[in-house]
Amino acid sequence: MFKKLLLLLIASVAFKATAQSTSQHSDTVPRSNVMLIPYDERYYLSDADREISENSIALPDHFRKYFRFQVDRNVQRYVSLNYPCISLLNDTADELEETMYQILSKTGYRYEKVIPVEPAINRLLDMEIKLKEQDDKHADSKTATMYIPVKKDAMYMHAIVRDGEKLFKKLHDQYQVDYFVFLTQFEIKTNYSSCIDIANRIFKREVMLHFTVYDSTGKVVAGSYATAHIPSDRNEASMISGQCFPELAKYIAACLP
Repeated sequence: MFKKLLLLLIASVAFKATAQSTSQHSDTVPRSNVMLIPYDERYYLSDADREISENSIALPDHFRKYFRFQVDRNVQRYVSLNYPCISLLNDTADELEETMYQILSKTGYRYEKVIPVEPAINRLLDMEIKLKEQDDKHADSKTATMYIPVKKDAMYMHAIVRDGEKLFKKLHDQYQVDYFVFLTQFEIKTNYSSCIDIANRIFKREVMLHFTVYDSTGKVVAGSYATAHIPSDRNEASMISGQCFPELAKYIAACLP
């Protein structure tokens, strides 16, 4: 009799542990208002890879992956100051990786005229204050009101989602997502017309991140690109990431409704 009671007790404990584990696993994906979709690795464009490779002592494949993750991490960080944000690239739940491939398999790209969006200056300032409260070493107040405006006739890489309305509704129901931020193209290009130091061939480089924002009904609410500048003599991958990516992320986060 004692053995039967012991077996029943063990079975009951095991069942509770399994149920608890299952419950915890199902809760590993937070419900969020914004979903961040990374840019396709094929949409990385750069005329500076040789210099970056030499100065970073890294193969192009390595720093290209590094840039992709760091761009995504920065955008998620700034968006999260105002909205709960899921990153399909950096968050670790298995189902998010599956969701990422599902979305990317339905997404195509083409150049279109930018959809004029005026970043909210008050939101830029508010983001900087929040970051300063979180961690002083990440505060950067130099460009809150000096973001680089985008010309209204400029072209950007637009994300086109096949069966978008159906897909966005499904993802909204699954994750409670209201806005989908597609990062669509990353560029580093040298502007030889603005020479800083002719003797040492130091020029300005533009670091650009294209993006499209959809709401859960499939309507495009923003489409443009963010730009940051860096001198062409600063070619370490970590320096490019540290100086430029927060500015790109700040601009994109300020363009959300």
